[in-house]
Amino acid sequence: MNSMRGENQPTQLVIHNDDDTPDQFLMDLLRQVFGKSEREATALITRIEQKERAVCGPYPQSVAEALFKSAQQSIGLAGHKLQVTLEAIKTPCELCGKPEGQTDVRIGNRTIWLCSECIRAADEPASEQEENFDFGCDVLDWHFAGTARSKLVTTIRQFPGHMRVDVQAAIDRLFGKAIRLFGLNEEQRYETLSISRLLKSGRYAVAIAPLQYSDVDVGEKSPVKCLDNGLWLCEQDHLRYAVLLCAHREYSREPGIRIEILVPSGSAGAALVQQCFSELEEAVQAARTYRGKILSLDADSDYRGRSRGITVHRLPQVARNDVILPEQTLRLLDRNVLTFVGTRDQLRRLGQSTRKGILLYGPPGTGKTHTIRYLATHLPGHTTLIITAEQIGLLGAYI
Repeated sequence: MNSMRGENQPTQLVIHNDDDTPDQFLMDLLRQVFGKSEREATALITRIEQKERAVCGPYPQSVAEALFKSAQQSIGLAGHKLQVTLEAIKTPCELCGKPEGQTDVRIGNRTIWLCSECIRAADEPASEQEENFDFGCDVLDWHFAGTARSKLVTTIRQFPGHMRVDVQAAIDRLFGKAIRLFGLNEEQRYETLSISRLLKSGRYAVAIAPLQYSDVDVGEKSPVKCLDNGLWLCEQDHLRYAVLLCAHREYSREPGIRIEILVPSGSAGAALVQQCFSELEEAVQAARTYRGKILSLDADSDYRGRSRGITVHRLPQVARNDVILPEQTLRLLDRNVLTFVGTRDQLRRLGQSTRKGILLYGPPGTGKTHTIRYLATHLPGHTTLIITAEQIGLLGAYI
C-alpha cells in the first residue's frame, strides 16, 4: 500500500456556462479530454445549461491539473472563452465513510481516499490495551458492564431492502464515531439476527467475524460498499448504547434492513432511541441515490410480481433516426415528452399541470420498447422506472 499524503488532494473540474461556446465543441471537449461517453457528455451539457455549471471528478490533484491544462489548450486553440476551474473537494473516506478522506492510497492498480484516522490505524499497531472478543455476548456484557440485562430494552425499525445504500450512508453519519464496530458470523443464513440472539452464550453464542461488505451498483463509476451486518458500540452524554444492523429475511420476499438499538431502560434511553431513529429516517427520506437513473424492480422467478431489489440500467443511446416510426408520430412523441419536459418551469409559472402520460399500443415487434429506450436515454437527469404489469402494486414504495 502506497500513499501520497497531502500531495494529491482530491480535486474536481468545474465547467461554467458560456452561451457563446458551441455545444459540439463542448461535446468534443468532454469526450476527447475528459473521456466521457456520448451519453455522459450530453447529460453534463444539459446540466451546464440548467444549473450554469457542471462538475467532472473527483480526480487526484495531479490528474485534475493535467486535464485542466489539456482543456485550456483545446479551448485556446479553438478561440473560445469557455471557463473551466479547479476546485479542491472533501471526498468521503472509503473505509469508514467520514467526509474528510483527503489522502489517496494506491492498493494494486486502484486509488482510494482515506481519512487521517484510518491512515493512522493502518500505520500504527493495535493498542495492547484494546479488548479482544470472540462472541457477541461478551461484547455486550463488556459495553454495558454494571447494568443488568433485565434493565436493558431494545427498539427495532425496518427499511425496504432497496434502500440499503441510503440506510448505510445515514448509519455511517450517525454512528461514525462509535467506540467499536464488529462484524458478526451469521451461521444460519436464513435466520434474522437480533440483540437477544447475540446475548446467548455457550454453544449458541454468535461469533465475532470480520466486517462483511457487499458492493451495490447504483449506476455510478464505482459501487457502494454496504455492510451485511454490524454491531456498533456507542456512547452519548455518558449513556452507552448499541446498534445492530442486519438483514430481515422472509421467505420469497426481498430481504429488508433491520436496525435494533439497545439502551438502558428509562427516559434518557428512550429519548436517545427516538432521536437516533428520527435522524436516520430523515436522512433516508432525503437521500437521492437513484435520482436521474434508469431503474427496474428486479422480479422474482415465480412471476408473482414481487421484487428482489433495484437494478440500474445503462441503456445505449438511441438516435432519433434509429426509431422507425412515421415522422408525424415521432414529432408527436418529441413534443409530448421531450419538449414538454423542457417547458415544465414555464408551465408551473402559468399554473398549468406538469404531468403527462403516453400510451404505446401495438402487437409485439412493432417498436414500443425501442421507442421507450429512445425517450429514456434523451431525458438526462430524470428518473425512469421500467416495470411489468404485475409490479404496479409496488410503485408506491419505490416512488
